[in-house]
Amino acid sequence: MRAALHATDGGEDVLLRLERRNRELERMVAAATKVRDHYVDLYESAPIACLTLDAKGAIADVNLSACSLLGLERGKKDHRAFESHIPKEDVKYWRQLLKHAKQSGHQQGCELTLRRIDGTRFQASLEIRYAEVGSASAISIVLADISNQKRREKDTMDWRKEMAELRKMQIAAQTATAIAHELNQPLLAISNYSEAAVKFLGAESPDLHKVTKAVQGCQRQAHRAGETIHELLDYLSLKEIQVEAINLNEIIGQVVDAARSEHELQFDSVLLLEDGLPPVLANRIHVEKVIFNLLRNGIEAMHESEVPQPSITVTVYTKGDVNSAQVTIQDNGPGVKEENLQQLFKPFFTTKVKGIGMGLAVSRSLIEANGGQLWIDPSEGPGATFHLTLPFAS
Repeated sequence: MRAALHATDGGEDVLLRLERRNRELERMVAAATKVRDHYVDLYESAPIACLTLDAKGAIADVNLSACSLLGLERGKKDHRAFESHIPKEDVKYWRQLLKHAKQSGHQQGCELTLRRIDGTRFQASLEIRYAEVGSASAISIVLADISNQKRREKDTMDWRKEMAELRKMQIAAQTATAIAHELNQPLLAISNYSEAAVKFLGAESPDLHKVTKAVQGCQRQAHRAGETIHELLDYLSLKEIQVEAINLNEIIGQVVDAARSEHELQFDSVLLLEDGLPPVLANRIHVEKVIFNLLRNGIEAMHESEVPQPSITVTVYTKGDVNSAQVTIQDNGPGVKEENLQQLFKPFFTTKVKGIGMGLAVSRSLIEANGGQLWIDPSEGPGATFHLTLPFAS
């Protein structure tokens, strides 16, 4: 009797423990179900279109956003092949993308044209991931309609193209006007010199000295006209350039010597060149052309303003914060007026009697094409101070 009682009591304890355990499991299942339902609701109501394809590429699951985007009926599981939403011309690309996603195991992104049930098309961005769970495999897709974005991009590109064409037309008009204006004087001078030469040659005793002077005048004016054309072509036809490691200090010394020999005006030159300056990566001809042009501008400005002791200082040093060399060219001429600073590097702007205002525009374009910058010190006088940078080769 006592043994039976103990057995009964022990059985009740086991039943109680099982009942408590069962209630705990029920609570856990209820909590898990609640979490699952929560995430299902999030999945269903997500503003992003989500689909799941089976191993054969048929649509196994789809949320509301994807239904709306593709024109599918919610709740109707017809296992439509996702390929039916892809135009024929893109099917091969789609299959290659799936194959790559399966082989790599990584998420793949692409942009495709997709087709809705009603046949209308839209531009879509897709993120694809291939997953295997046990013996089953699935393909998850997140897609978004980017049609409006593509239209905006196209509108922006069209607008930029129109602006570029308009800019070309403006430059062409400015170029034609500048050429007509600048060539008019040398051509008129050539005509006058030619008439004078013919007149001298028609005399009973031609004065060959005068004829020679007239022909030389024609030659000078023809050279001037040619320089005008070349200056414009330099600006309008900048192409891909060839760069190399060059010794900037050496080039500056050579260009200063060339500028001194070409101009009749004598001037003092001070070269402050950093010792051991690393080579810069640039096109040698471009650098020589820019340095020479800046020196020539300073020499001409000092000559026109009749500076008693004309002097140009060229400083070269390392600009460490940007890993480049900086060149500073300073003269002691009249400088640049404040109202002209903003226009100085624009094509066709000039303060000179001669020239069409392309020199500084060409110089800045050349330096920028070589990865550097060119600017003028905004302080007004004494003299003009130009700075340019070029990247080091290392």
